[in-house]
Amino acid sequence: MTAAESDPDRPRARTGERDRPMSDAPTPGAVPGSFAVPRRYFAGKAEWEREIESIFRHSWLFLAHESEIPEPGDYVTRLMGTDQVIVSRSESGQVQVMLNSCTHRGTLLCKADVGNASHFRCGYHGWTFANDGKLTGVPRHRELYGRDFDKAAFGLRTARSDIFHGLIFATFDADQVELREYLGDLAFYLECFLGVSAAGTDAPYGAFRFNHQGNWKLEADNFSGDGYHLRHAHRAGFDLGLMGTQAGTTEGVCIQFEHGHTLRAQRTAGTSEAVFPGYPEDRWPEIQARLSPDQVDMFSGSTVVHGIVFPNLAFIHTPRAGGFDPGDPDAAMVQFRLFNPVGPDHTDELCWLVTPADYAPEWKESAFKTMQRQHGATAFFESDDMENFRRMLQVNTGAETRDRIPANFDLAHDHAPYEPWFDGPGNVVGTDISEVNQRWFYARYLDLMED
Repeated sequence: MTAAESDPDRPRARTGERDRPMSDAPTPGAVPGSFAVPRRYFAGKAEWEREIESIFRHSWLFLAHESEIPEPGDYVTRLMGTDQVIVSRSESGQVQVMLNSCTHRGTLLCKADVGNASHFRCGYHGWTFANDGKLTGVPRHRELYGRDFDKAAFGLRTARSDIFHGLIFATFDADQVELREYLGDLAFYLECFLGVSAAGTDAPYGAFRFNHQGNWKLEADNFSGDGYHLRHAHRAGFDLGLMGTQAGTTEGVCIQFEHGHTLRAQRTAGTSEAVFPGYPEDRWPEIQARLSPDQVDMFSGSTVVHGIVFPNLAFIHTPRAGGFDPGDPDAAMVQFRLFNPVGPDHTDELCWLVTPADYAPEWKESAFKTMQRQHGATAFFESDDMENFRRMLQVNTGAETRDRIPANFDLAHDHAPYEPWFDGPGNVVGTDISEVNQRWFYARYLDLMED
């Protein structure tokens, strides 16, 4: 327990004119004085190894969308921290998440990124596993191991897994809370764009993979709520009009949740009716019927929603009026992005476009163009950000910088200039530009690292 947690008189984050504590978790933004993170956490190998052990082995981690493995035998291979896993749909139709390592001598079992197989056979000694992880074949096992050899004891190590609106998560921690409890109040907001259709969600273009130089947390704190950098790092995009009508007059909030999750939401200023930009107007009644009145209040007139499912899953929802090309329909883009820390200085990323499953192909294509041209690996947003991440890594390895010049997160400390337009779950702070979300993300991170 931190000092802030044990102090009953600790300051609380402001939400307009109100104070709203959150259970027994440290209060978002309630850090006395300056909030700074030593640079060694962004460049040190020892720190990276500790976060794999202390954070990634004990969190619910996002791996795939259910539509990537629609049929029995379908699989994809992914990372959970530094562990390679197989995400498979078994012959019974159940989703399984298993270590991609033969239980005999540890050889990589499945070498492909995606495929369909009823069994996985090790290329070293021929041990064979069903797509639910059970060991089914051992060459000459009676002769060489004896009749009492227990195949059941050598099945693939299987993680706990669960699905939220088509999103597959897993954890190897038997003591971690259930996924829905882990998401907590953040689920209220995720359902605003994942629950708009009774048909569920789809990832129609699968996963896109890229990697870059930079520490994974730089991307995470960027998505967690950084609205401060937009007109500086991405000025060219605004000047060229690539943001469309999203660059109009807006009002925003920053929200923090237990377990380290964060969200920042903007809407068109003065919105008073239930309108859902980027969605076909003939689907608006369905959206309003499926969402609660409070969700409609939050989501109506939305211009952007982005945040983090702690530790390493980002999401961003944004509509674009008129699409990118002539004739393209308005389409709301929802991207989920995963940051895998394959080293302190190297991040492997996967991103998905997630859409309502039953929306028209031309709508999905327009949303896909928005994702690729605004938030794809070579788009203007990512090109700008990744260059900054690379430059930050370049200097964070310096001895004096690492030890003496911490990263500062004091922007709008305990400052909420206005009352939010809604009173939703989580700690809602009435401010659009703030580092309150980053402070919350790093407070959770440091608590786990220093426990």
